[in-house]
Amino acid sequence: MISRVKALSDILEPDELDFMLKIAGEVGKANLNLPVLYAGSGGDIQHAVILGNKLVFVDSHLPETTLAEIRSNIEGIGGGIVEERRIGKLGFGGKHVIRFEFCDDIIELTYYAEDATRFVPKEVERGCSVYFVKVPLPKEPKVGSLTSPESLSRALKLIALGGFYLERECPLCRVLKPEDLGFVRVASGYISALSVNYDAEGNLYRKVREVENVYELLKLDLELRRNTICTVDHI
Repeated sequence: MISRVKALSDILEPDELDFMLKIAGEVGKANLNLPVLYAGSGGDIQHAVILGNKLVFVDSHLPETTLAEIRSNIEGIGGGIVEERRIGKLGFGGKHVIRFEFCDDIIELTYYAEDATRFVPKEVERGCSVYFVKVPLPKEPKVGSLTSPESLSRALKLIALGGFYLERECPLCRVLKPEDLGFVRVASGYISALSVNYDAEGNLYRKVREVENVYELLKLDLELRRNTICTVDHI
C-alpha cells in the first residue's frame, strides 16, 4: 500500500502525504483481505486505493455523475479500466462494478447509489477491513447523518477485529475514550476534503475488541457532549 501512496505523490496534497503513508503502513500490516467500505464516497479514488483491492462505495448523490467522476479519477491516477458491468438498477439495490488496474494490481470497485446511513452492502455483511468517512454532511434532504449513533454503531460493528475506522469530521467519540468503544487511535493527520473546516484532522482507529453496547455508548457520548455545550453556554 505504501507504494501506492508514492505513486500518488503528484496527485495527493503535499500536506497529507505523511498521514497517507502512516495509514498505508498500518492497513498493509493488518493484511485482512476484506472489503473497504467508503460511506459518502463521491468519486474519491485517490484516497480509497491505498486502503485495499476491494472497494465498496456507497453514495446516493447523482449516481451517473458520481460514476463519471470515478472513471475520470481512475484515469487521473494513472489507472486503466479493464471491465465494467451493472447489476440491477442503481438506487434500488443495484450496483455498478468497475475493475481497474493500478500499480500492477487489479482493484475491484463496487458502487451503490444508496443512503449510506441505512444501507449495508452484501459485500461487507461478513465484515470490512476499513470503514472510511470524510465530511459526513448529508448531500440530500432525504439522507440521514453518518454521525448518528444508529448509523455509526452499525458501521463500527462491521469492522473486523484488527480492522480500521478512518474518518475526517466524523469523530468516533467526543467525550468518551476510543478504548471505551473497543478502538485505539493509531494515527492522526491532514487528509484533503471539500470542507469549510480546512484544518480539520483525520484520524485512524484500530479495532481491538468487540463492544456489544456500542450503540448505547455512542448515545451516551452524544448526550454528554450536548450537556457540556449547554454548561459552557451558561457560564
